[in-house]
Amino acid sequence: MKRFYLLILICLPITGIINGQSDTDSLQLILIQNPLNLLSTKFDKQLNTYYLTSKLFYNQIFDRFSFDLNENYNSTFIKSYDRSIRDEQFFSVSGGYQVTPLLKFGVSGNNTILSDNRKIEINQASVSNALLYSELTPGIKLHISPFFGYSNNRQIGEIDNGFIYGGEGLLDSLEISNFTLSSRLRFNNEDISPRKNTNRYFSLLANNVFNENVSNYITTGYTENRKDFYYSADSVIAKEYDITNNIQSRNETAYLLQDGLIYNNFINNFGLNLIGNLNWRTIDRDTRYHPNQVLSSSVFDTRIEELKYELESDINYITSSFSGKLRLDYSERDEKHITKNFLNTGSIFFDERQDQEDQKNNNSERAVIALEGFWNISTNDILSFSIYQNKLRYDTPSAENFDDRDELLSIIRLRYIRVLTPFFNIFLNTEGTQSHVVYIFSEKSSNNNINRILKLSAGGDYHGKNVTSINGFEVSANYTVYDFRDLVPNLRSFSFRQFTATDSSTVKLSKRISLKNYGYVKLSQQGELDWTAFAEKPTRYLQEIYAEPKLIFGYSGINFGLGSRIFSLITFNYQGKNKVKDSDYLSIGPLTEILWLIQNTIYLRIYGWYEFITVDQKEHEQANLNLEVNWNF
Repeated sequence: MKRFYLLILICLPITGIINGQSDTDSLQLILIQNPLNLLSTKFDKQLNTYYLTSKLFYNQIFDRFSFDLNENYNSTFIKSYDRSIRDEQFFSVSGGYQVTPLLKFGVSGNNTILSDNRKIEINQASVSNALLYSELTPGIKLHISPFFGYSNNRQIGEIDNGFIYGGEGLLDSLEISNFTLSSRLRFNNEDISPRKNTNRYFSLLANNVFNENVSNYITTGYTENRKDFYYSADSVIAKEYDITNNIQSRNETAYLLQDGLIYNNFINNFGLNLIGNLNWRTIDRDTRYHPNQVLSSSVFDTRIEELKYELESDINYITSSFSGKLRLDYSERDEKHITKNFLNTGSIFFDERQDQEDQKNNNSERAVIALEGFWNISTNDILSFSIYQNKLRYDTPSAENFDDRDELLSIIRLRYIRVLTPFFNIFLNTEGTQSHVVYIFSEKSSNNNINRILKLSAGGDYHGKNVTSINGFEVSANYTVYDFRDLVPNLRSFSFRQFTATDSSTVKLSKRISLKNYGYVKLSQQGELDWTAFAEKPTRYLQEIYAEPKLIFGYSGINFGLGSRIFSLITFNYQGKNKVKDSDYLSIGPLTEILWLIQNTIYLRIYGWYEFITVDQKEHEQANLNLEVNWNF
């Protein structure tokens, strides 16, 4: 009998909460619309792993002055024999003064830090930039922002300083004749000798609306990014050039051309979308210091060239009771790997590296047909379906590469929803998937297989005055059959079958008190399969049970939850037809939860549990905590 303790969670203030843009935009100084002020923190501790993510974005305008602050911090700590700690931080701050409606001056600074205690190639790095910039607005639709500053860059013990300069441009929905033009431009240079980092970005969108139903748009784009980074020089390079670290440049260039046509109601209730795009991309890797005498094929640099084009078409049909879409896609991609010879002479090591890169060359063709629809049979009956068919052909020109294969994937889904009362509806869902992988050459043909997955699920959703309950039941079967299982003795087709039952229910006991439960049961069986006779020999059985009942107290917009958490996983092996227990894992203990939600302003959730763990009669205890705070201010 296990002892239960009262679990008390104390929330302590966390300082250094930060973050900015999670996704780097093509433009960094010209902002069309600042995001809302946000403070967000998430802490998670499970087992021996600790995660901390914090974000802060703050902007304010005081008459002619504007101020922006942006920070993002991520930390991971794994407590094991060799403790692993990884920290990432991005911080930026800027301020501007609007001299006139057409002219703005500002200063900006940012700092990026990466720290990792593992012995990897780049485990310590930081970049600090300070900029002076201006924003010119010759017209309402046009913005230009030149900038100049200084950069400090530290990487694996090397410190480089230099100037950073460039400019940005934005053309926002300029109407010329029947066209609407939008464009973005960025030019950025970092001269941190002996390294140099560059960024080039340009995009142009031209949209032509013929009438309310027909429009055409053309998109062009160009990007170029060069990054120079240090890595430890081998002994030969270090001795020849008297250096500790070598420098490698990675330069990626990409071009995009896309044309699209939107044609609504080209026939009654039908709409048509056509898109075609062409992508060209190159990736160059260049090493600064090469050995005077080549003793290995690894010293040669490489280049990747990729060309891809894609055609997409959607046909839509919409009526008051039915909506459907047919999608047809076709794409081709060609990828070439090229070895660059810095010696300009023949070498057996160059030929060796060239052969290695040639083996990576590949081209592929992909075709997709997809059909989906939603049919309102009646006020209370809804039927939806989807059919997906994908064909991939993958070829490698090299005679030394045997990855050539064909892949076929088919998915069919059918879902029926019946509204029995305004408070209760039921659903029935079926799904079937089949994939077939065929390797062309005999060297890999033993991997040829057919995978079939069948699913049948049903459930209900009840929302009453005092009771809310969502329940589901699913039966699934997964069969993988190898084409040549009869010829290869160690090749075994296998099956995996599973039954799952889930429950999420809430019972309102009074105005402030409710009882809530979430749980599931999973019963799984693995086995060896004879598809021809459709017979299987079970080899492993798993029983998984999870339950989380808790009592919720609500007061002044804050919900306090007290309950327990139970998780059990028992595995069995088979001796003949009899199951024999192999392992037994049980986790049980109290949990607590605090949830504070103010619409569009504050979200606070503290969730923690203390577990008493028993693994095959061996016992230990462990605490877990999850803290999440979001504040839009």
